[in-house]
Amino acid sequence: MGEKSLTKGKYLRKVEFLIIVLISFSLYFLLKNETPQKEAEPESPKPVSEVAAEPENPPEKEENVAVYFDREVINIVKKMINGASATIDAATYTYSKNEVTELLEKRHSEGVKIRLAAGNNKDKTRPAHDFTIVKMKNGIYHPKFFVFDDKDVLILSANISSSADAANNAVLFRNVPEAAAILKAEIDDVFAGKIEKRCEQGCVTEIGTIFFNPGKGCVGIKNEFLKAKKSIKAAIYTVTQKNPVLTGLKNAVKSGIDTELILDNWRGEDGKTVNKKAANYLGSIGVKLKYDEPEKSDEHLFHHKFAEVDEETAVFGSMNWTASGCYRNREIIVISKEASIAASFSDYFDKY
Repeated sequence: MGEKSLTKGKYLRKVEFLIIVLISFSLYFLLKNETPQKEAEPESPKPVSEVAAEPENPPEKEENVAVYFDREVINIVKKMINGASATIDAATYTYSKNEVTELLEKRHSEGVKIRLAAGNNKDKTRPAHDFTIVKMKNGIYHPKFFVFDDKDVLILSANISSSADAANNAVLFRNVPEAAAILKAEIDDVFAGKIEKRCEQGCVTEIGTIFFNPGKGCVGIKNEFLKAKKSIKAAIYTVTQKNPVLTGLKNAVKSGIDTELILDNWRGEDGKTVNKKAANYLGSIGVKLKYDEPEKSDEHLFHHKFAEVDEETAVFGSMNWTASGCYRNREIIVISKEASIAASFSDYFDKY
């Protein structure tokens, strides 16, 4: 009996020892996991936009609306041509061989479908892509725009033949399918050999109100001038007196609107400054006016066609402020209430 009791007690002590060991290990691991460790502190949760790893060289931010001037115009044209994946549709007045047209040829060879309508083939070269010269009974074919992949639209004062040192402007709109469809329909028509009435009363789109002249585009500009409360600034290649735009400008000045205008100083075949007569008239009614360069110099092409009203409304496109532009030529005009466009025009004007 004594031996069995001793053996039994021995085994019980072993079991108790094992239980104590197990309890000790359990408490150790439990306390270790609950003790805060600096290295294990959780970070504050990041916004969803920051969860993905950022690239070493993030891509350039693409604005939905952007305004470009002078050399920037050719640069954005080339960038958009290079970025097109399927189609490019374009209209211009003069066509000639240069870095832009050579790039269009290259993209055509890479499979991009390109259609270009021009009013005049300046050097008689002919591209391999779809190309047509548009002749009108009265006036000239003068719009200037691009449509990329049926969604991105570029409205310019520049011709495809414009040199890099010319003063021009362009407004880019991304992802504007309504406006793109209107401009593509224009290209469809001229390739079919016709010029249809289009937006002659104005088409309201994502980019603003689009007008094609002959139509009411000049009346639309006049009405915006008559709404001015503070100021009008404009930069125009050519101006003549008898048209609705000048009527609106005159009435705005009479109403006390601070009005400033920059004109090109180009001279005709007779050697006289083409804008001189209109400039004298505008100066006589109180417009603050200057030429982009002294009259004796005619080296720099000041080819802008824009105005801004109260830094709230922007007017731009292909049209000079002439009777031909209003009544005979095919022109594109956009009136936009996008304040950032008006502000860009105003800043450029003030610095010019």
